[in-house]
Amino acid sequence: MEPSFCPYCGEDHLDELDPTELMVDNQKWIIYHYECKVCGEIFDKIFIDEDYGDIEDDDDDENRLWS
Repeated sequence: MEPSFCPYCGEDHLDELDPTELMVDNQKWIIYHYECKVCGEIFDKIFIDEDYGDIEDDDDDENRLWS
């Protein structure tokens, strides 16, 4: 699920940058980076891949973090 607007200015003109993957406590984290074309702020969305970790809750919203 891509963000629909910038959390800083509220505009919906976003560029998706190259994602970063890393392992944290035997879980694969995929960090998606976005840049707002209007205000220039960069923000991240973190997805924890359940196939690599031991997360017991299957609720998608609980496995996605924003920074």
